[in-house]
Amino acid sequence: MSHLVGPETDLSSLNDLQRLELAQKIKDESNATQALIGPAEPIEVLEKEYAGGEGVEQFVAKARWLRDVGDFIALRRTRGDGDCFYRSFAFAFIQRLLHFNDRPMHHFILKHVEDTKSLLKQAGFDESVYVDFYNPFHDLLLRMHTTDPQVSELTDADLQRAFNDPETSNSIVVYLRLLTSAYLKLNEEDFLPFLFTLEDEYQSSFDGGPPTMEKFCANQVEAIGKEADHVQIAALSRCLKVSLDVAYLSRSGAPPATPLAEEYDETQAMQVPGHEAEAQRAKDDATHCDIVHFEIPGAVAHIDIGTLLFRPGHYDILINAPEVASPEIVIPRAK
Repeated sequence: MSHLVGPETDLSSLNDLQRLELAQKIKDESNATQALIGPAEPIEVLEKEYAGGEGVEQFVAKARWLRDVGDFIALRRTRGDGDCFYRSFAFAFIQRLLHFNDRPMHHFILKHVEDTKSLLKQAGFDESVYVDFYNPFHDLLLRMHTTDPQVSELTDADLQRAFNDPETSNSIVVYLRLLTSAYLKLNEEDFLPFLFTLEDEYQSSFDGGPPTMEKFCANQVEAIGKEADHVQIAALSRCLKVSLDVAYLSRSGAPPATPLAEEYDETQAMQVPGHEAEAQRAKDDATHCDIVHFEIPGAVAHIDIGTLLFRPGHYDILINAPEVASPEIVIPRAK
């Protein structure tokens, strides 16, 4: 693209393919300068981000709602590279366990994560494929409640440094993608109905044939840079025994109902999944953010990792007031 576009280039002279290449180059260059996991920023940055734009009043109002009603005080951005859901999920998961400061729960989660290797074997993955991606994830968990004098206890600063190291961060992303794929394949009956509701861009993965879980996992889950949707979120949360919320900052709100068991939080004036969802959504105040809760059916022990913020094509991490329990987290307030 560099030989096509220069300071003197008339952009109107570019054809459609060249325009697409230019847009992708700009996006790639922007991503390259953005941290994989950013520091906590005051929630007011969302409102400022949209303020002054044309036709964005609804976004500004929803950003205010997150602060005033949702009780969120900060935002942690992730790089918009298509892996943002898995990276956000992993960071929130490890940080919540770190702040939970509960040795028995840590032992339970650590043992469960160690057992996920057998899940991958059961799904047909060779150990040589996943072990190098598993180790960085496991190593961070081992640094909590450690009794080994040679191992330094994990801190928030350590965690952020680890997630901004490309090798560590991307390895964890790949492992979570493989876990999601394995869980979907081993629980195909629960998730296959969702594939028939996918939008056109996903349907192209099936080459005109009926949806299959094998093709979906190969093209939409295991592939690096592919965004996650409800089915991936539900599968990964169930696999790792964690619940989470997803707040939707978009014009249309949360996606239509799926055959899965995620719930809308009625305490936040959310909608109930089902055939009445669209009608109910139309009645709700357009300034509210839909929040979808992904719960673990029948789970006796699990942790809640908080809330991710979804904007079309991207996930970030929201921080609410009760979460600020660690002295290492400093949340700057807007002046």
